[in-house]
Amino acid sequence: MAGLIALPATAQAATPAFVQGKAFSTSSRVPSLSVVLPGQVGSGDLLVGWFAEYNAQGTVHVSDNVNGAWTRAPASTAFQNDTGDIALYYVQNTKPAAGGLTVSVSASANAYFQGSLAEYSGVAIAGPLDQIVSNRGVGTAVDTGPTAAVPAGELVFSALVTGNSPGNVTPGASQGVNYTPRARTTSGSAFEQDIASAVAGPQKGTAILANTADWYAVVATFRPASSETQAPTVPQDLHATSVAATSVSLTWSPSTDDVAVTGYTVYRNGTPIATPGPNTTSYTDTTVVGGATYSYTVDAFDGAGNHSAQSPPVQVTTPASAPAFVQGAADSPGTRTTSTTLTLPSPVAAGHLLVGWFAQYDAPGQVQVSDNVNGAWTRAPASEHFNNGGGDLALYYVQNTRAAASLTVTMSASGPTYLPSVVAEYSGVATSNALDQTAVGRGNGTAADSGPTASVPGGELVVGAMITGGQPLTVTPGSSQGVPFTLQVYNGSRSCTIEGILSGAPGPQNARFGLATSTDWYAAAATFRAA
Repeated sequence: MAGLIALPATAQAATPAFVQGKAFSTSSRVPSLSVVLPGQVGSGDLLVGWFAEYNAQGTVHVSDNVNGAWTRAPASTAFQNDTGDIALYYVQNTKPAAGGLTVSVSASANAYFQGSLAEYSGVAIAGPLDQIVSNRGVGTAVDTGPTAAVPAGELVFSALVTGNSPGNVTPGASQGVNYTPRARTTSGSAFEQDIASAVAGPQKGTAILANTADWYAVVATFRPASSETQAPTVPQDLHATSVAATSVSLTWSPSTDDVAVTGYTVYRNGTPIATPGPNTTSYTDTTVVGGATYSYTVDAFDGAGNHSAQSPPVQVTTPASAPAFVQGAADSPGTRTTSTTLTLPSPVAAGHLLVGWFAQYDAPGQVQVSDNVNGAWTRAPASEHFNNGGGDLALYYVQNTRAAASLTVTMSASGPTYLPSVVAEYSGVATSNALDQTAVGRGNGTAADSGPTASVPGGELVVGAMITGGQPLTVTPGSSQGVPFTLQVYNGSRSCTIEGILSGAPGPQNARFGLATSTDWYAAAATFRAA
């Protein structure tokens, strides 16, 4: 490991300021890694880092010995081979640590770890994260692409990791302001830089590598500390839009503030469970159980940590049973082949639903789907073709599946071609006549929409699936009939994804996705009757 360490922490200032930082990389696979920030950590500061695990399934996890688990930001990505996980994590309003603190980075199995982390003073103590964008590429020029526009004075944090050793890294610039380098490994495989006070406008992370490498970069902007004292208005019209055995979806009307609302706090039975950002007025609680009663409230807060009063409570009772997501798998092979497989990571229970969105790019005929337990899958009346007029994309499913200690799905085509696919397993779905309605659509851009199904009753499972020709890298689930989808299955580049609503509102259903990168997309919506 190698890193740069700055001066000890100072009191929180009105302008963000770098306190200390560290870059790290392992040369062998390990189950976890401890990274020490040795200097004093100031109360109320921001801790932020860009963390990668290369060779394990699932997500990288980050915590420290003072604050516990860190918050995972959106805009994660994966390595070029669509394995591993690279994500930004942060802690707002950190607890003080006079003797420094130890950050723990871990994965589900032995993995290579690399990344960097830093401490900043003068950052908002509540809802500090404003905008974030990540990107990946190969070469010597690193460029995340732009965030949405932000006000002047925000902290701009940028970091990168690489797949090999680029050597030296030269800082870039954003909006004409040069970045200041803060920490890097000796090999240049992990690097971080910042702009303490940004010029207004979109921000991007740029740098130049001394040698060509595959790179994975992020830029994130954080609001400065605020001394305001007026609390935001109380959120209004809190209500449940979907209630299932394992999830409750809520929405409310936005609050206002004399400066800016920086987020909301969702409470369940009086305990805070989530802090959606200022532009998010919905939340899905996926930690409920069937047959239980819960009381929810929500408040609004600003960057100074002023909270409004909580909204009037809304009480919900979850049904004893309803559709539930179990597991999934996705892949987009980078080479042509006549067949490929997806293996679900855990055993499959009898009576469940298996559903997937499958494609063959430029081979004649239809993509074929089967598994080692149930045999051939049922092709739904929902198919598309690629924008070049060739290939086949289709929804296939198995209702009332047989039990399987290990289930492998096989996709095949009439000739060598690309075979992207995404599969999910659900419980609580009808074992016969399960499929109700479908819709498919295709287009190009950053907003994908399957188009509407015919109207369906409330309480059905709504599955949205998407395959893209390019690599979106970040996909944001949409909503249908006012109920937000939850992103449930995806591959590393997010070119194959499934989102779900476990208990939809009545009416036509659309599968909608937001893509960070413009590409051709192919989306499907399907509704399934509950058991």
